[in-house]
Amino acid sequence: MLKNLTRNRLRTTLTVLAIALPMFVFTTARSAVALVNEFLANSEKQMRVAVHDKLTYTTALPLRIRDEIEALAPEGYITAICRTSWFGGRVPGKQTTFASMGVDRDTFPIVYSEFGMTAEDIERFQTERRAAIIGKEIADQMNWKLGDRVTLKSSIPPFAEMEFVIVAIPQELRASWLYFALDYYNEVSEQLTGQPRGVNNFWLKCATPEGRQWALTEIDKHFANSEHETRTEMESTFIASFARSGGDWVGLVWTIGRLIVIVAVMVAFNTMSMAFRERTREIAIMRALGYSAARIIRMVLSEGFLLGLLGGLVAVGPIYLLTSASPIPMPNMPGGIRVTSETAAIGLVVAVLCGVFAAFVPAVLAGRLKVAPALRKVV
Repeated sequence: MLKNLTRNRLRTTLTVLAIALPMFVFTTARSAVALVNEFLANSEKQMRVAVHDKLTYTTALPLRIRDEIEALAPEGYITAICRTSWFGGRVPGKQTTFASMGVDRDTFPIVYSEFGMTAEDIERFQTERRAAIIGKEIADQMNWKLGDRVTLKSSIPPFAEMEFVIVAIPQELRASWLYFALDYYNEVSEQLTGQPRGVNNFWLKCATPEGRQWALTEIDKHFANSEHETRTEMESTFIASFARSGGDWVGLVWTIGRLIVIVAVMVAFNTMSMAFRERTREIAIMRALGYSAARIIRMVLSEGFLLGLLGGLVAVGPIYLLTSASPIPMPNMPGGIRVTSETAAIGLVVAVLCGVFAAFVPAVLAGRLKVAPALRKVV
């Protein structure tokens, strides 16, 4: 079997690489989808729901709605409400942009308690007028440190240019986000337009599952038929919908990953077919010497198995070791892409199956080969 594979080393090498490349894409795509699904699953554990305009995410709602929801909620249902308003800042004169928004100083550390802000972080955020909290990814990318003053320009009207002071870089805030004080944002907006910026989302930290269910059903009823009708949904649903607003890229990545497996099978099938045609007389001689059809079939399938295994090892091995040491960053997603042992095993199995499936037809043809006609054939 090894002798047959090394007979044409260039073709074997190219075939292994042709299997390895699709398997690399498949493994990476599966890991990226797994990261998104893990992020959505973890968001559900935070017991957060989003309240925004019924028709669109971009329409600003009045600041007072927070007070209305707090007055409406039964005692013990809602822990805190944090208002957020999109800013979408970029460094003036550069194309570098950040996911950034204004948030309530008093409730942000409560609603997003998983960021792990210290008491000192919270105090600085609540006392510094221009306070900003940034993710570790931004800090590393821009080489920003605590106390640095940075200026960002909004990507939405009125395109405010604002100066911030970095007061916290929470270790658990790994995504590329920048948060700053909403009252500062409204102050600048009033100077430019004569009115506050308003709120894109009200994020409710629910105390219990009953409180979350109450928020999902009762808040929209309260604002129904009013000037500001709302839509309330779980954080995971909101994030999934927001991501799909720019196209279902998660589904696209997963579809490409599956289609590329078919490409690997076709490439391997072409190689195995060529090898079978070149070895027709050799296989006929083996049959004449007493090799059974079953043994011939097993031999060809074993070659496909080995090709697939080599391709899988070349594709999965390096990326598994690489991401185990340092996950591949994914924009605005905490943690980064990491190929787990399960995904690596699945990648190897799929690669082996590609090789076996590609060898199936040549193996059957080899097993059914007629000895006399094959010996008369000139190769």
